[in-house]
Amino acid sequence: MVEAINCLDAESVSKLSPWLKAGTTIAVLGSSVVGKSTLINTLLGKEQQSTSGIREDDDKGRHTTTRRSLISLGAKGVILDTPGMREIQMADCKEGIAITFADIEGLVGQCKFGDCQHHSEPGCAVQQAISSGELEQRRLTNYLKLLREESFNSAMLSERRSSDKALGKYYKRIASESQKLKGR
Repeated sequence: MVEAINCLDAESVSKLSPWLKAGTTIAVLGSSVVGKSTLINTLLGKEQQSTSGIREDDDKGRHTTTRRSLISLGAKGVILDTPGMREIQMADCKEGIAITFADIEGLVGQCKFGDCQHHSEPGCAVQQAISSGELEQRRLTNYLKLLREESFNSAMLSERRSSDKALGKYYKRIASESQKLKGR
């Protein structure tokens, strides 16, 4: 569900009412300077969260929120205000990409070579579909870009998990050795 709202207009913000109920927790996520704290202030009906105006020299907003805050909306549940994000990365989503680009995935299986990169290899079913007008180049470009991003982020995530696991084992070993030496 997508609702276009004006964060400064209480009537506009009222479109969010179906999601604001007692016992619910809502998180406000988004890029820096898009009006997350302003939205919360409008929902509260008062200026509780710090906000900054737009810079006059370039008409851009100013980053203000620096930490997470959990705010009670009374009978409308609670809302989590978060600092802005520079980017949201995808990881572990190959299945979603495959479903979204099922047309291309079907063509990939028809390529002459199993390691086809879908650029200029002979017998590439994907390039043949582009040549015949069955598939748009832009769609293939997006598909390949998402696969690269997913591969990169999943590899980083895997490395972080491995590193965290090794660090946890190290801490346990040190604690165990410390306990052994404690009685000496």
